[in-house]
Amino acid sequence: MSQTEPNHLLVIAFDSPLKSREAFLAFQRLQNEQGILLHDAVFLDKDEAGRSNVTETIDVKPAEGAARSGLWGALLGTLIAGPVGTVVGGAVSAGLGALSAKLIDIGIPDGTIKELEGALSPGVSALALLVSHVKDEALERELARFAGARLIQSSLTPDTVQRLRTALGAGSPA
Repeated sequence: MSQTEPNHLLVIAFDSPLKSREAFLAFQRLQNEQGILLHDAVFLDKDEAGRSNVTETIDVKPAEGAARSGLWGALLGTLIAGPVGTVVGGAVSAGLGALSAKLIDIGIPDGTIKELEGALSPGVSALALLVSHVKDEALERELARFAGARLIQSSLTPDTVQRLRTALGAGSPA
């Protein structure tokens, strides 16, 4: 596979979080069949009260980065400097892990996720995918299984976007 193919953003809205998770599983199967290459997936759920929940599949949260780095730093510090090294190594590496998780943004940019989160209506769940190596026919076939979902954003060609919207049952352009 060529590393020069651009990544495309697909954002699909569903009426329930369960359907967005089901679609993610379908995209994973499509990837196994080499119909698409997934680089990142983000679930954006907004309940009826308007509270949002964002679940990223790639980006590490600062707390997770601190915990992982802190554990390894404490272990290494113990090996090098004993009990004092445990405390110092754990604290320093936890701070560095949290900082790197905060600064390094891989996958779908955090700014894009914030925009999508703000634009979602209450009671809607969206699946944002960063993909490449898209086989249009395979993607169209897979999306036809999710009639009623809406393609709300895409960086694919206009012809492909129209075909995907038709597959979802929303034949008119947004």
